[in-house]
Amino acid sequence: MLVDIANEQARSNDVAVLIGNIDIDEGVLQSLSDRVAVELIGRPPASRNPWYIVKAIRALLSFKPDIVHAHQESFIKFLRPLSFHKVITVHDTNQRLKDVQGYDAVFSISEAVRHDILAKQTGVHSTVIPNGICFSAVKAKTSYGQLPFRIVQVGRLDHRIKGQDILLRALQPVSQLFGGQNVLIDFIGEGPSRAYLVALAKELGLAGQCRFLGGQSRKTIYEQLHAYDLLVQPSRYEGFGLTVVEAMAARVPVLVSNIQGPMEIIENGKHGYCFIAEDHLDCSKQISRILEDSQTEGFAEALCTHYQYARSRFDIADTARLYLEAYKRVAARCLE
Repeated sequence: MLVDIANEQARSNDVAVLIGNIDIDEGVLQSLSDRVAVELIGRPPASRNPWYIVKAIRALLSFKPDIVHAHQESFIKFLRPLSFHKVITVHDTNQRLKDVQGYDAVFSISEAVRHDILAKQTGVHSTVIPNGICFSAVKAKTSYGQLPFRIVQVGRLDHRIKGQDILLRALQPVSQLFGGQNVLIDFIGEGPSRAYLVALAKELGLAGQCRFLGGQSRKTIYEQLHAYDLLVQPSRYEGFGLTVVEAMAARVPVLVSNIQGPMEIIENGKHGYCFIAEDHLDCSKQISRILEDSQTEGFAEALCTHYQYARSRFDIADTARLYLEAYKRVAARCLE
């Protein structure tokens, strides 16, 4: 998403991206437009070597930006002495926030994140600017109601946050109801819970229906989402849920836990399905409902409506524009 914003803003502005850590995704770098300048700091994870801070400061002084837009709160430690206008976007709930007051403006990706900030930081104002995607890059689904019913979950494999274990437990009764080979699921992503989730799938008798596909490039995901019949986001914590928007762009139905971030995306159930967070039985019930709904008339039309809604709210061009407008307000305010 940050790549998309940089590319969009670079159409009419000078944009540079400073990447701190050395462990970067080459696919992400290749996705950046030639109009975007890139500075690689090369810091090893968890390194305390001050050289990397010096290198980052030198890069900023060389570029001479009007606005520095941070996406990690701790950057304020070396940004504070610099005279540039500084803003930050907070991307998730359930975070420890200590120094956001050091920024000239604080942005949130959702109302859920904004409320979380206000609960932790007195006297901080935060403006919501929703994440966005490039809708034209996502291949659209055109047919519904076929079997096997293919479910996908996209995200970091960390069940304590993303709740993949809830989805696996929900799948068991659905499989018993509709037949094991009629309901299949793919997990896309890597993370610390992979071994646990593979073992859980085996324990639940679902190993033959589950695939763990590892990390996939965004291009691959955008090309393949349309082949699925449902995206499930069973998160325990989620500030937004960009994969939900991506599925809506592919005209694939979505099922989310009823926590605030994802519920904002589907407008509290108007443009998607939801289940009671942490409740695998309710998740199972909703999956069964969606499977049955997908075989009814009018289902494709409803998905088209959900697509139009998502495009009107979460287009990357709007996200980039709103940030540019906010930068101008920050600069004007700081000159007063």
